[in-house]
Amino acid sequence: MQQIPLIKNVREMNRYFPITNMLIETEIDEFHQLIIHIAEHPNFDLQLISENKNKLTEIPNTIRYLVAGHLAEVFFYRQNILEKFLSQPRHFQIYTTPEAFHQDGGVAGGCYNPSRECIQLVISRLFEGFNNALPGVCPFLHELGHMLDFFDAGTGSMKRSEGLYPGLNPKDGDLFNQHARDLFIKGKRLELDRYLARQRGDLTQPLPIGHPYVFQNDGEFVAGYLEMFFRNPNYFAEQNIDLFNAYVELFGYDTRQAWKEDFPHYVNANKIFYLSGQTPSKTKLTIPK
Repeated sequence: MQQIPLIKNVREMNRYFPITNMLIETEIDEFHQLIIHIAEHPNFDLQLISENKNKLTEIPNTIRYLVAGHLAEVFFYRQNILEKFLSQPRHFQIYTTPEAFHQDGGVAGGCYNPSRECIQLVISRLFEGFNNALPGVCPFLHELGHMLDFFDAGTGSMKRSEGLYPGLNPKDGDLFNQHARDLFIKGKRLELDRYLARQRGDLTQPLPIGHPYVFQNDGEFVAGYLEMFFRNPNYFAEQNIDLFNAYVELFGYDTRQAWKEDFPHYVNANKIFYLSGQTPSKTKLTIPK
């Protein structure tokens, strides 16, 4: 297992969570309390697994608080959704090595496993985006996007993928947000139109925000754009304000307040692809009715 930072107090974790850049001191205390609440919640099922599918009994606080903290950062202003999300067991399987991950059925470097209803992630990928001044790539957020897509906010159980976050489906009951849904549909349609224009060789339209990878299908779209909302919000809003505001409406805050400058990797990589003249791959994206 890779060496991980040892922490004694959740306050030492602020560098992992950009939201703390925009919170006042009392709100930071509330954020820390929420992390601890999630980490100690009976339905927060965090497992640390070594090779030969051996489940370790001791899980360092750094790992527990980092996973719980990502949930706290996403739902700090929408704790009603978080409460519903944790109304049933939620499973997070973290692996000490790539070998342990693959032995237990993991795919690529991380995945959401619908049959187990869990996120599976190698521990090195949990920490890989935190080696520089700005938080960077965050595979956990991407896989959380998949998990939220499969989550049925109406019943609290897991369902099939529909390419929607909790709160965007009319079946979500009190959690349903019609305005967020309307903005999401409008913004997603614009992204799809721009992507299809690139496929046709029409270079007059603004660039899509996401890489062709996230245009494969509806599930990858919600996974990829969730991560970008929490990593490059300024570019996101500049390119497609309706889609950006769908996330603001849904999650309750404008992530630009936490980011003076974006994490540039996704923005630059996506621009390089679209400006290269390559034809994007076919898409199976659909627009909700």
